[in-house]
Amino acid sequence: MQLLNIRYIKFAGGLVLAGSALVSAVEASDNFTSGNVTNYVSSNGVSEQCIELAAMPKAHYSKHDRETQSDYCSIDFSKVALCPKLWSTSPGTIIYQIDVAKYDNDYTKFEKQHCAAGHHAKDAAIGKLASFKLSVNDRSTSATYAPSSWIYYHLSRYFKTGVHVPVAVYRSIDKQVQLERVVKPALAIIEARHGLKMLHAGWNFLDSVETGQDMGSAGGEVLTGDDALVFGSLLDNKGDRYGVVFNGTRESGWGVGQNYDFQQTAPYLALRSDLPVAEAIVAGIHESRKNPKMARKLSADLAPVQVAFWMNDLLEITLLDYILGQQDRIGNIDYQWRWFWLKGGKQEDRHASGTEVPADLVEYKPVRLQRTAINDNDAGVRRGYTNYAMKTGMLNGLRHYNPHLYKKLAHLAQDLQLKGDIYQWLIKSSGLSGHEVEAIAERTQKAFTLLQAGCESGSLKLDLNPADFLYSPVNRESKKEHSCRPL
Repeated sequence: MQLLNIRYIKFAGGLVLAGSALVSAVEASDNFTSGNVTNYVSSNGVSEQCIELAAMPKAHYSKHDRETQSDYCSIDFSKVALCPKLWSTSPGTIIYQIDVAKYDNDYTKFEKQHCAAGHHAKDAAIGKLASFKLSVNDRSTSATYAPSSWIYYHLSRYFKTGVHVPVAVYRSIDKQVQLERVVKPALAIIEARHGLKMLHAGWNFLDSVETGQDMGSAGGEVLTGDDALVFGSLLDNKGDRYGVVFNGTRESGWGVGQNYDFQQTAPYLALRSDLPVAEAIVAGIHESRKNPKMARKLSADLAPVQVAFWMNDLLEITLLDYILGQQDRIGNIDYQWRWFWLKGGKQEDRHASGTEVPADLVEYKPVRLQRTAINDNDAGVRRGYTNYAMKTGMLNGLRHYNPHLYKKLAHLAQDLQLKGDIYQWLIKSSGLSGHEVEAIAERTQKAFTLLQAGCESGSLKLDLNPADFLYSPVNRESKKEHSCRPL
């Protein structure tokens, strides 16, 4: 790998990797992306790239984050199986490592035999390596914007979220390879399938772009400057989908309705309760269960510690979505089981593969909890998307907040206002346009101004620390004083 500066220019809001000669007909920004670059050459002799973006200032990356980035950029598309995504509403590519010797050393032979099998091709597949997501924003398609995924990743590491946000890197692929091995097979497979209107539209859109029929603004978000490459993000989604207890009932329909339903879940109602946190949790469960659909799924004696962690998860999700203008969150929130315990007064956690306490953790009396994951982060950042967190007032009326999250937000708002290190990273290293960066800065300032006003009025308490509920029903964090002006 080598450290390079890569020049990007914008096609109507889309990210485009430029060569040595800039195209004067497009709007050029001063946006250079620096990071570790891995180069590949396709079977057609076309140069492809994988880019691990430079670290965001003040962000914290785990060893696993760095290894995952490296693993993604070690994937050579000519040495893996590529299957089209055949479910949900948006197209994408599922990347498999297989025993190619069983298929006469021909990856396309596996693809022809197994890609149409269902949600995932399992027969003879050694493992799923990653998913490749593109920007698809035609009038008849669902909304996806590839840069959103890697911005969510890096910003979540700045906030040190407990909510899992998947690692994401930039990747380009030879347009003809993508067309022949993924897009055309997808169209052939789904031709006889019904009930997937948006997915059909998405694959048809990619076909029209990659065959040169559609070179409109939406098509410009898919191809690179010389039209030989398709770009997107590499990531992997892990988790099971929450039901109504966290995603909400969604009984009011897509859009505004389901976003308001989301705010009637027990942890959300607890966040808006004037009662102390422990009492707010009890009240939130009681109030939420007044809805018959919720009552059937939400236990009246749910452990307070679970709700306390959910409350914190909601604060992180709504803040990220507000700042990044997410359009499609509700119904796309997942969970993973994890063990939580205190060691030396510090919260620790790790993946829980079963319900039995691991032998090395018995002395710490760990608690097994659902921890939230937002794996689908590709409908944010782009101009024109509906910011439902803002539109439906998800940051309004909150009565409890995590003091550490609040402080990180204050620092971010100040940095973006003063055009500090994080602002410069967004301008120079994120692959976003200047307009997109300014929109992020503006929403960040609005979020902090709103929360600070609540804090200074006394209506918002900086008293939520879910670790306090691991062993005690009383929120000890509320006894500490936290400044509404932490800078």
